[in-house]
Amino acid sequence: MKIIIIGAGELGQLLAATLCAEDHDVVMIDSSNEQFEHLKEKLDLMVIEGSCSDVSVLKQGGIASADALLAVSGDEAANIIACRIASKFGVKKTICRFYSLDCFSPEDGITPEFFGIWRAFSPPEQCVRKICDILENPICLEKIQFTNPNALMEVISITPSSILAGTRLKDIPVADLLSTVRFAAIVRDRHFLIPHGDTLLVPGDKVYVAGHRDNVQKFVELVSPPEHRKLGRVIISGATETGMMLAEKLRSSSLELRFIEKSRRKGEGLLDALPAGLLVINGDPTDEEVMEEAGIENCDAFISTADDDEENILACIMAKRRGAKKVIAITHKPEYIRIVPAMEAIDCGISSTLVSVNTVLRMIETGTMRIDAKLQRFHAHLTEFRVSKHSPLAGKAIRECNLPPSAVFALIFRGFDVLTASGTTVLEPEDTVVTIVTPESKKDLEPLFPD
Repeated sequence: MKIIIIGAGELGQLLAATLCAEDHDVVMIDSSNEQFEHLKEKLDLMVIEGSCSDVSVLKQGGIASADALLAVSGDEAANIIACRIASKFGVKKTICRFYSLDCFSPEDGITPEFFGIWRAFSPPEQCVRKICDILENPICLEKIQFTNPNALMEVISITPSSILAGTRLKDIPVADLLSTVRFAAIVRDRHFLIPHGDTLLVPGDKVYVAGHRDNVQKFVELVSPPEHRKLGRVIISGATETGMMLAEKLRSSSLELRFIEKSRRKGEGLLDALPAGLLVINGDPTDEEVMEEAGIENCDAFISTADDDEENILACIMAKRRGAKKVIAITHKPEYIRIVPAMEAIDCGISSTLVSVNTVLRMIETGTMRIDAKLQRFHAHLTEFRVSKHSPLAGKAIRECNLPPSAVFALIFRGFDVLTASGTTVLEPEDTVVTIVTPESKKDLEPLFPD
């Protein structure tokens, strides 16, 4: 595919790196050439300095022949104009980044399509959705969605008190559900393991469980600790767009919501925007006295959503040491994508940049292959491959497919049905196979899924 990316910021750069690795024809446009030399050294792409609202600049980038335009700069107005121009040139997939989707009003006819936008997304809203997923259960670290809405992959932690600790997979005491979910991967001490029946689960393991949404949720609920209960006190640090959206989302629940904000002006704005009874502490979240005033020792969840990555990391480490049961850090710099999830003191690290990349990748289909999610906890990603009638795998059982050792077939989508992949499962034309692949195994798999 020929893909034009508007904006050479952190999100644009990570998208470019991901798409170039998939051999797409990538063009990047930005009004500043600050990052261009660095990008050209690392990636095989075309870079153009200029305004994305300038038709001549877009034509220079080959807009007339582009398959997709990804408007992900920090300038919403410029993003909208670029999408509008691209749609006039016949670009089918125009994807636009917004800080909030409140600018749309479908009942008034103000929709993304009105602006020539095929798909719109908001990084803060995507982050809030992931945070809310994580807050549903104390052992949940992440939920991953697929093109099939009935499918789900959930990452759970094995705690010392878990009924799964010290148990082999084949001996897990929920036999009726065991056949309906797939243990797709385990991360142990930062290493990626492919689980088998004899694999012993140990405290500290991060387990990827996949299957039909209902079955995965039932399984996770059954293996959750007996003291599992609804959240009581939740503390949010940072009155950013993400923090405000999260507070808005959580305020209808019965939990006790508290906010820490360094800026007095922003803190007063919180009191005006959110309901009466919300406790706002004005102070630095890395100050122990401020943490104590917020009641961190009796906190079920602490979420740091400030714009400063280092502040979020440090605040979460302090919150965990002071007694918070679960801590979630939001980061933005790509450098932290793999560092934060590996930190023992932080339960969940969410990269807003990676969340945005995965959101965009889910929107782009490329023949028989679709990249769905780069995984934070190890150097791999989820890919959906479609089995065509020309595939050498069509009509074969998975155990007969001679797959690369590091490739994992997690799920199979057959129409709207979700099947857990096992050795005896026979692949049929038009099946979609969800795989966990490393860069090396992906190259070996591609020839098995021709158009």
